[in-house]
Amino acid sequence: MILLMASLLMIGCNNTSKKTEEAAADKPSAEWVEVTLNVEGMTCNGCENAIKAGVESLEGIATVESSFEEGWTKVKYDKSATSVEEIEGKITDTGYQVKGEI
Repeated sequence: MILLMASLLMIGCNNTSKKTEEAAADKPSAEWVEVTLNVEGMTCNGCENAIKAGVESLEGIATVESSFEEGWTKVKYDKSATSVEEIEGKITDTGYQVKGEI
């Protein structure tokens, strides 16, 4: 019984890995760029986390960092999947003001 379960688990894992590899092969390569935005209205770590969660919900986001003390948000993203305008819109929707790029 244990051998049967282990065999099924291994088969399932192998199929999942192959599907993931196939999906990655079909996807065009990402065009990663980074932007740092001047963001006003952040007052604490909670603000940083709210911006991070909002921006990470967009397609094609690799990393998001914010500093409420210095008033910036840095985003690394796939420009073939999203845009600076979409990122700025998400930050604005979260309740903060984007005052351009730094």
